[in-house]
Amino acid sequence: MTYSIKSAQKIFPGTKVADAVPATVAMFNRLSVDDQLAFLWYAYTELGRSITPAAPGKANLQLMEGLLNQIKQMSHAEQMQLMRDLANNADTPISRSYGYFSVNAKLGFWWQLGEWMKQGLVAPIPTGYQMSSEVAAVLEAVKQLDPGQQITVLRNTVVDMGFTPAVASQEQAEVINFTFPRTGPVSTTQLTIEGITEPTVLKYIAAMNADDVEATIALFADNGALQPPFQRPIVGREAIAAYLRDEGQGLIVKPKQGISEGIEDGYTQHKITGTVETPWFGNVGMNVAWRFLLDPQGKIFFVAIDLLASPKELLNLTRRENATQLR
Repeated sequence: MTYSIKSAQKIFPGTKVADAVPATVAMFNRLSVDDQLAFLWYAYTELGRSITPAAPGKANLQLMEGLLNQIKQMSHAEQMQLMRDLANNADTPISRSYGYFSVNAKLGFWWQLGEWMKQGLVAPIPTGYQMSSEVAAVLEAVKQLDPGQQITVLRNTVVDMGFTPAVASQEQAEVINFTFPRTGPVSTTQLTIEGITEPTVLKYIAAMNADDVEATIALFADNGALQPPFQRPIVGREAIAAYLRDEGQGLIVKPKQGISEGIEDGYTQHKITGTVETPWFGNVGMNVAWRFLLDPQGKIFFVAIDLLASPKELLNLTRRENATQLR
């Protein structure tokens, strides 16, 4: 029997994901550029009262110190145009630099701009700006989400800004990637997950909590794939490693329970639910599910990480919740 990434995506189709997140991001993308910038201002100030991004370390900000100082010296009119260029994906030197930032670096960049806006060092919302009904609608939609879903929306609003050439020269690009050292030693206690005994799954969770990219990708089949929330599958060990170095560092993964099922030709499928905390928003757990398909050699052929629709989905684990059609 031949399995494909497309067919593997169908395992545990009863999993209810947070469709409100991509719907809210789509609302944001339909805003005008100035309204998008206004949303970011209100989101980082108003929503920040309950969900506060953690300040990036000095070492991280030093990676972009030259660029930030350049922006700091601009006039408010130039700073506002810079932010418009980023939102417009304009081809400018700063927009190109931003395009090569990792996701964490982009969040750090906007965090610093937000702090400087509060201090008056970077152009705030233009005087006389009146919040449009469209901005108000997006803010209200975000407020209706649970905290873990809110931070996913905030991430997705800035990740596609900036300009990245269709054909990029990595030799010319200055790739900036933040790292988040663990605040304490990694636990060496044997990991246990209720309902799960599969060694590969347990090793995957343990490696993620140790920021051990090499150990993680060693668990994948050569043609294995990882599908992040609301994204296309990332196929192949090299591509998965690049993604993990960009977005998978500093996570605190807390699996709660799971189920395992044998299917056909030695393949097995496993579903685990739990929470994930990011270094940007400490103590805010995103409710997630991991859906694994392992090949007969115990390698990961496919794993999807789903942002769940609600906390109650953490307990929605029933055997044969689907009649999976993998062919």
